[in-house]
Amino acid sequence: MRLSEMRTEVTPQKINKVMESRFGFTIDYDNLTYAKAQRLSKALGENITQIKKSFGAHTAEKNSKYMELMLVKEGLDKWMGSEQGLFESEMGRSEAVLAAKDIVDSIQDMLEKISKVQNEQVPALIDTIRDQIGSEQAEAFKSSISPTLTDLYTALSQARETSDTSVRVLSGEQAPATDMSLGGAPDAMGGAPESDMDSDLGAAPETDGFDATDAAVGGEQELGRERR
Repeated sequence: MRLSEMRTEVTPQKINKVMESRFGFTIDYDNLTYAKAQRLSKALGENITQIKKSFGAHTAEKNSKYMELMLVKEGLDKWMGSEQGLFESEMGRSEAVLAAKDIVDSIQDMLEKISKVQNEQVPALIDTIRDQIGSEQAEAFKSSISPTLTDLYTALSQARETSDTSVRVLSGEQAPATDMSLGGAPDAMGGAPESDMDSDLGAAPETDGFDATDAAVGGEQELGRERR
């Protein structure tokens, strides 16, 4: 069987049926997040590229484990492009933006508290020190506390401005100041980072030269596989 034979009106559910009949498991899309599906699909694609370069496309396609790898990626990609997948993507994006906005609001709250301390609490306290202890002690306290609060307020103001800009970029309201597509791009032939592969896809046992396929398919818990 070739994937080209099942391209007509392919859905994740149809691919699941093929996977269940041929490999004995399915992917639980109801409990799969868009971010996890995207991460796994990327790792699978990198492993597929490595296998093709190492063994050749025609040799790889004759191996059942390679077909299992291809089917899992095919199902994930179809799901991400489906209505459910796109809905999950938008929901996850909205939740991330709201969480980022909460950080900005928290910094704003701190700014307001520091401003209140500077403009209300400190002057009142200085008057109290002057009346109860002495003018010299009041001036000494003022000279000590005022620069500290000023520095703190300035740092928080800068932090709020930077955070607010980051949220606007994240939500698409503002373009990034620099080209964020540069730097940090993984080597196309290097595969996924080892730490990511270990945490998301599981370890790969040694098999018949196609051991990367087991790693790409991953464990039951991470991928949401349902055994027969």
